Formats: sequence, structure tokens, C-alpha cells
Amino acid sequence: MQDCLQLVRDRLTNYRNLFQKELTESELAEILALEEKLDKSAIAIAVFGMVSRGKSSLINALLGEKLSETGATHGTTKDIAVYAWDAGGKIQLRLIDTQGIDEVGGEIRGEMALEAAKQADLILFVIAGDMTRLEQEAIANLQKYYKPILLIFNKTDLYPECDRYAIHSALQNAEMQKLISPQEIVLTSAEPKPFKVRLQYSDGRDSQEVWEQPKPDVQSLKERILDLLNTEGKELLAVNALRSLLETQKTVTQRHVQKLQASTVIVALVFIAEAIGMLISPWRWGDGLIGGIFSGLFVIWALGKYPSQKKYLWLMVILAIAVFAGGVGLNNEVARYIQIIGSGLSLLLLFKNLIADIDQSQASGKLGAKTLISEIIRDIPEGSILKRFQNI
Repeated sequence: MQDCLQLVRDRLTNYRNLFQKELTESELAEILALEEKLDKSAIAIAVFGMVSRGKSSLINALLGEKLSETGATHGTTKDIAVYAWDAGGKIQLRLIDTQGIDEVGGEIRGEMALEAAKQADLILFVIAGDMTRLEQEAIANLQKYYKPILLIFNKTDLYPECDRYAIHSALQNAEMQKLISPQEIVLTSAEPKPFKVRLQYSDGRDSQEVWEQPKPDVQSLKERILDLLNTEGKELLAVNALRSLLETQKTVTQRHVQKLQASTVIVALVFIAEAIGMLISPWRWGDGLIGGIFSGLFVIWALGKYPSQKKYLWLMVILAIAVFAGGVGLNNEVARYIQIIGSGLSLLLLFKNLIADIDQSQASGKLGAKTLISEIIRDIPEGSILKRFQNI
């Protein structure tokens, strides 16, 4: 398979160009932002979880400097914060610090965190012990957005080795593996608790005890993230950009369907008026002229509603055949029925092709996002973190 990022760029550009007049300003802006993100190879990593699990501390440890305010009280992270992470390599990384899913302040903050997670390419879901029901439900909800998730068991320094092993084993049970595979679990200690050490002085001074702060233990997480990005970074970017495009295509499809539903009555009235005009017309050439005027006006109206459907001008050929039928030496009644059937078929074919294009815009055709997502996931190696989404 050729470069998946280039395939996605082409898909975005072609869709934007073809449906430009039918996209809202915000939808156009989102597609342009996706194209820019692909050009920069920028990957967003959202750190997600309940409060007091060490999300901000984990970001500080990954960045190597203290940027996020941390604390034990609910609501410490007041806004979603984004940090650039220079982890080496050509891929630009951004770490997104979100509010806890259980923060005091209500559902709005939780929704903001979910929205940030939807925009991310990779999610780090942080826990600090046995997983709660709320955390399991949150991971299940995140799976609906088809985002790869690494489960971070943080604050491991607070547990004796036997307890740490028991918790780690519990996270790998059959129920959990429906959400997270064992390969997607990483143990960290982003901000280990300080411990006392006794200082001995060689000059004879009395020894004293001081508190020493251990270094963060996040190396295994760094290696897992970088390994993931080195092996699947392009595919992560490509699939997540296509997921965003797919949401836009679904919205455009819904608008098209609503327009078509509103147009059903108009189509029926056009055909009825056209048929009556042909039946009462005393001239065969008049029958063809009436059919041509009514159907021609309808085609022009349809093209005005759907500027991307200019290829349907060929339907005028069917109308020309109906006009020709009125001029041949057929019985007047036979000619009229041929004209009525021809005009009706032109309207039917127009609608059938519009519906086919709507299906294409939703994702299943040559411009569709879903088709390309399936192709990309199908071609990645077994064991990939993206393989979980191969049946989307």
C-alpha cells in the first residue's frame, strides 16, 4: 500500500474540492486543519482519568520539567492544557492535560475532557490502583471514538511488590482484555514519594536525616510511546484524520437526506403536472416541449441544490429522446405514454444517482473515509494497537 498519509491527504483534498459549496465554514476549517496536521505529522496525546491519579505529574515527568499544577484536591486542573513534547524524531507531539472525569464542577468538565480525548490520536488513561467501575465505563466510552488507549498504572511506588503484582494481574483478566490488552498496560511512578536518608559527614559533624526525592519512573512509558509512534505513527495519524472526516461526511449526508425528504413532494408535483400537460396537449411536439421544460427546470433546480452533481446533465439526453418520440410517426396516445415514461424515468434516475452519491459522501465510495480506514487497518501487522478497530 502506498504512503497512507498521502492517500489521506488526497482523500481530504478531493472531498473538500468536490463538496466545497455544501460544507459549512466550520467543516471546511476542520478539513483544512486536518490537512495541516498531516503535513506537520503532529500527534496529540491526551492524558485522561480520574482526579488524584497523577495525570499532571505524569505529563511533568514526560516533559522533564514541572509545568502542570498538581495537587490532591478535586479540580486542580482548571482548564485543558496543551504542551509540546520534544521526544526526538520528526513527529511533533502534543500532550493534552484534561480534567478528571469525576471532578467537582459537574458534567460540563467531564464533557470537555471527552471532547479533548476525541481530538487526540492516542489516549493515556491513568489509574492508581484497582480499577473502579467509573474508570471501566470511561474506557468503554472512549472505545466508541476508536482511539488507541494505553492504560497507565501510576503511583506503583505506593504498593508493596506483591500488591503491585496482584493489581497488575487483575488488570489482565478476561473482562478487562475486552477493553485493554496486556501489551497496552504500562506501570509508572510519575512522582514517587520522598524518603528519608541519613547523611554522614566526614568532618565529624553529627549525621542528620533529610528527605530525598526519587526520580520519576516513566522510562518504560516513554519507550512504549516512542516504539508505538515509530511503528504505527503514520497509521495513527491517517486513521484519526479519516475518523474526523467520516464524522463530517455523516453530517453532510444527513443534510442531503433532509433536503431530499423535503423535495419528495416537489418531485411528485412536477411529475403530475408534467403528465397532465402531456395528456391534454393536442400536439405531439407540444408533449415533448412540456416534458423538456418541466424536467429541465427540475434538473436545473437539483443542480442548484447539489452543485457537485453536474454530471447529471446527461439526463437531458433522456428528455431529448422523449421529445424525439413525439415527432415520430407513432400513434399519438403511444407517443404520449412514451414521453411520460421517459420524463418519469429521468426524474427517477436523477434521484437514484443523487442517493448513490450521498452514500458515497457518507464513506462507502471512492471519496469515503470508511473504505480507506478499513484498507489501512487491514494492511498493518498483527499485534498492532489499531487492529482492535478492524471491524469498524
